[in-house]
Amino acid sequence: MATPPDDDMTQTTRPKICDKKLKTAELKINKILQKIDSLQLNNSYTSRLEVETGKSVVSVGNIKKFIVVIFVLFFINFAQWLYLEFFGRKGCTMDVPAIMKPLFRPPEDCSMCMGVNDVVRLENITSKEFEDNYAYGATPVIVTDATAGWKALQEFDFKFFAEFYQNTKMGKQTNDCYYFAYKSGINSLTEVFNMDEKRANMSGDPWYVGWSTCFEEETRKLRVYYKRPYFLPTSAESQMVDWIFMGGPGQGAHMHVDSVKQMSWQAQIRGRKQWELAPPPECLYYCSWFTFTVAPGEILVVDTNRWYHKTNVLPGDISITIGAEYD
Repeated sequence: MATPPDDDMTQTTRPKICDKKLKTAELKINKILQKIDSLQLNNSYTSRLEVETGKSVVSVGNIKKFIVVIFVLFFINFAQWLYLEFFGRKGCTMDVPAIMKPLFRPPEDCSMCMGVNDVVRLENITSKEFEDNYAYGATPVIVTDATAGWKALQEFDFKFFAEFYQNTKMGKQTNDCYYFAYKSGINSLTEVFNMDEKRANMSGDPWYVGWSTCFEEETRKLRVYYKRPYFLPTSAESQMVDWIFMGGPGQGAHMHVDSVKQMSWQAQIRGRKQWELAPPPECLYYCSWFTFTVAPGEILVVDTNRWYHKTNVLPGDISITIGAEYD
């Protein structure tokens, strides 16, 4: 059993050491910022990018803020190491939060996007052909014939999900495992399905949200309305977590990169959604930005861990998208 620190160490020595560490880190950071100003670094590209994780979004639009975070974490953890060396116990500390981990990803091999200028459209492709050529690569693909027979195309709308989550026992289990409000100002899934009728019908304030299923029972009940895409490799396994994105014209997700474990597919159930893909920053001078539209009944497969991407719902119907990861 570990011995707890004595009261004197906890109340007196540790705060003084922490203050000294932070002051030292602050001085070094100020010097770094002065150096950045003297170099007049251009952040016009990074100002358009954001990083999205399971529950949060963090902006990397300002190079200075990005470097501040890196050096603050470095100096605090370095100071922690020194403290452990001299005192043999844990002092003040700041672990790198999960939200920051995508910022420290290794550089991409730009061959992933070189020569890719548009999405590839496919139909009637075998799972073997898809696995060999597209399933785990970086080329974005739209399969146009993979939702035939899905009941979701006829039955999924705002009312369907409102009843699913409010009028069944699913509503009692809703805990917003992963929920994205984007710019809607709607802070939870419960609020989504309690919005007034005018806004729900897209004649009030615009909105766009996304969420994941939380429970296996919830996922199974929804999957009655759609099937595993026929083109996925036979050996691929899907998690029991699905994603739903829903909202009106003119709305969508900001430019970001995901931090998920696996490849994913997204089926456009209703509405038309425009996608914009951008290469990772290190590949800006080698690869292209491009846009394309996904129509109802089409399934997009894209590695959102490598491509920065934003979406925009086009005029017309409400957009509803269902997606899932596969390995």
